[in-house]
Amino acid sequence: AAMAQLLLRSYDEIPDGTECHRKTYITTALGGLVGAIGSAYSVVLNPADTHLEAVARAGRYTFSAAAVGAMFGLATCASAQIREKPDDPLNYFIGGCTAGLTLGARGEPPSWGRA
Repeated sequence: AAMAQLLLRSYDEIPDGTECHRKTYITTALGGLVGAIGSAYSVVLNPADTHLEAVARAGRYTFSAAAVGAMFGLATCASAQIREKPDDPLNYFIGGCTAGLTLGARGEPPSWGRA
Protein backbone atom coordinates (compact mmCIF):
# COMPACT_ATOMS: atom_id res chain seq x y z
CA ALA A 1 0.00 0.00 0.00
CA ALA A 2 2.86 2.38 0.78
CA MET A 3 4.39 1.79 -2.66
CA ALA A 4 1.06 2.55 -4.36
CA GLN A 5 0.67 5.75 -2.32
CA LEU A 6 4.19 6.83 -3.24
CA LEU A 7 3.51 6.20 -6.94
CA LEU A 8 0.19 8.07 -6.84
CA ARG A 9 1.80 11.02 -5.06
CA SER A 10 4.58 11.10 -7.66
CA TYR A 11 1.99 11.00 -10.45
CA ASP A 12 0.05 13.92 -8.95
CA GLU A 13 3.20 16.03 -8.55
CA ILE A 14 3.77 16.07 -12.33
CA PRO A 15 1.41 18.52 -14.08
CA ASP A 16 -0.91 16.84 -16.60
CA GLY A 17 0.33 17.06 -20.16
CA THR A 18 3.99 17.30 -19.12
CA GLU A 19 6.79 14.75 -18.73
CA CYS A 20 4.81 11.97 -20.41
CA HIS A 21 7.71 9.54 -20.07
CA ARG A 22 7.73 9.92 -16.27
CA LYS A 23 3.94 9.73 -15.97
CA THR A 24 3.88 6.62 -18.16
CA TYR A 25 6.64 5.01 -16.10
CA ILE A 26 4.62 5.64 -12.93
CA THR A 27 1.35 4.25 -14.34
CA THR A 28 3.22 1.22 -15.72
CA ALA A 29 4.75 0.54 -12.29
CA LEU A 30 1.37 1.03 -10.61
CA GLY A 31 -0.27 -1.34 -13.10
CA GLY A 32 2.45 -3.92 -12.57
CA LEU A 33 2.05 -3.65 -8.80
CA VAL A 34 -1.72 -4.14 -9.05
CA GLY A 35 -1.17 -7.05 -11.45
CA ALA A 36 1.31 -8.70 -9.10
CA ILE A 37 -1.11 -8.39 -6.18
CA GLY A 38 -3.99 -9.69 -8.32
CA SER A 39 -1.94 -12.63 -9.56
CA ALA A 40 -0.91 -13.51 -6.01
CA TYR A 41 -4.57 -13.66 -4.98
CA SER A 42 -5.40 -15.69 -8.08
CA VAL A 43 -2.69 -18.27 -7.38
CA VAL A 44 -3.66 -18.49 -3.69
CA LEU A 45 -7.42 -18.73 -4.30
CA ASN A 46 -7.11 -21.00 -7.34
CA PRO A 47 -3.86 -22.96 -6.95
CA ALA A 48 -2.06 -23.99 -10.11
CA ASP A 49 -1.22 -27.63 -10.83
CA THR A 50 2.49 -26.89 -11.22
CA HIS A 51 4.93 -24.20 -10.12
CA LEU A 52 5.57 -23.35 -13.77
CA GLU A 53 1.87 -22.78 -14.39
CA ALA A 54 1.67 -20.53 -11.30
CA VAL A 55 4.65 -18.47 -12.47
CA ALA A 56 3.23 -18.21 -16.01
CA ARG A 57 -0.15 -17.07 -14.71
CA ALA A 58 1.44 -14.53 -12.36
CA GLY A 59 3.61 -13.18 -15.17
CA ARG A 60 0.67 -12.92 -17.56
CA TYR A 61 -1.44 -10.98 -15.06
CA THR A 62 1.41 -8.72 -14.03
CA PHE A 63 2.45 -7.99 -17.63
CA SER A 64 -1.14 -7.36 -18.73
CA ALA A 65 -1.78 -4.94 -15.87
CA ALA A 66 1.53 -3.15 -16.53
CA ALA A 67 0.61 -2.82 -20.23
CA VAL A 68 -2.77 -1.37 -19.29
CA GLY A 69 -1.06 1.09 -16.91
CA ALA A 70 1.42 2.09 -19.61
CA MET A 71 -1.28 2.74 -22.19
CA PHE A 72 -3.39 4.69 -19.68
CA GLY A 73 -0.49 6.95 -18.72
CA LEU A 74 0.66 7.48 -22.29
CA ALA A 75 -2.81 8.15 -23.72
CA THR A 76 -3.84 10.48 -20.89
CA CYS A 77 -0.67 12.55 -21.15
CA ALA A 78 -0.66 12.59 -24.96
CA SER A 79 -4.31 13.67 -25.00
CA ALA A 80 -3.54 16.56 -22.63
CA GLN A 81 -0.64 17.65 -24.86
CA ILE A 82 -2.35 17.27 -28.23
CA ARG A 83 -5.62 18.85 -27.15
CA GLU A 84 -3.75 21.51 -25.12
CA LYS A 85 -6.25 21.03 -22.29
CA PRO A 86 -4.30 19.55 -19.37
CA ASP A 87 -7.10 19.91 -16.80
CA ASP A 88 -9.88 18.36 -18.91
CA PRO A 89 -11.31 15.13 -17.42
CA LEU A 90 -11.82 13.91 -20.99
CA ASN A 91 -8.07 13.12 -21.04
CA TYR A 92 -8.64 10.46 -18.36
CA PHE A 93 -11.63 9.09 -20.26
CA ILE A 94 -9.48 8.75 -23.38
CA GLY A 95 -6.75 7.09 -21.29
CA GLY A 96 -9.27 4.70 -19.78
CA CYS A 97 -10.67 3.75 -23.17
CA THR A 98 -7.17 3.15 -24.52
CA ALA A 99 -6.30 1.01 -21.51
CA GLY A 100 -9.50 -1.01 -22.00
CA LEU A 101 -8.71 -1.53 -25.67
CA THR A 102 -5.24 -2.73 -24.69
CA LEU A 103 -6.75 -5.37 -22.42
CA GLY A 104 -9.28 -6.34 -25.08
CA ALA A 105 -6.57 -6.64 -27.74
CA ARG A 106 -4.74 -9.10 -25.49
CA GLY A 107 -7.93 -11.16 -25.38
CA GLU A 108 -7.98 -11.16 -21.59
CA PRO A 109 -11.20 -10.02 -19.96
CA PRO A 110 -10.57 -8.87 -16.39
CA SER A 111 -11.05 -12.10 -14.44
CA TRP A 112 -8.72 -11.99 -11.44
CA GLY A 113 -10.69 -14.69 -9.62
CA ARG A 114 -10.37 -17.50 -12.16
CA ALA A 115 -7.56 -19.22 -13.98
